[in-house]
Amino acid sequence: MCAKEFDQKTHIGFLCGSIGREVKDAINRGASDNKMDLCTTKNGWLIGYFVRQKEPIFQKDLEKIFHFPKSTLADMIQTLERDGLIAKVPVDGDGRKKQIVVTDKGMEFNHLIENQILEVEEYVTKDISEEEIATVIRVLEKMQQNAREYKSYVELKKED
Repeated sequence: MCAKEFDQKTHIGFLCGSIGREVKDAINRGASDNKMDLCTTKNGWLIGYFVRQKEPIFQKDLEKIFHFPKSTLADMIQTLERDGLIAKVPVDGDGRKKQIVVTDKGMEFNHLIENQILEVEEYVTKDISEEEIATVIRVLEKMQQNAREYKSYVELKKED
């Protein structure tokens, strides 16, 4: 099926994963140095998402958005709530339906972690032009879409 030989150094999946880990580790190291290590990078991205939402946020909606397994997302939400970064607030007196809201502590954490992320991104993109960065982003977005389509394709093949 594929005539190309596997070369770890140029394999896109390996390279993307490696870069992702390096950036995540740099962010975590900086966060730890600045006493911001309340939660993982993944949880930090989740808090950032919450902060930017204009509409009410419910846990069940997050499963569709982030594509995390239900149990992983539940653990993440529980950790953020335990650390005082978010709270679950009943909606319209219905104890079963709870909206996720970011606490003041969560807002402060988000501000600090976003500054750390921007610092790391600025450093890792030094000597790279805006045009090159825009190209990388465009290509990665296309690859992400292709990967999603491939996953759907594989699922359809399983059904046949």
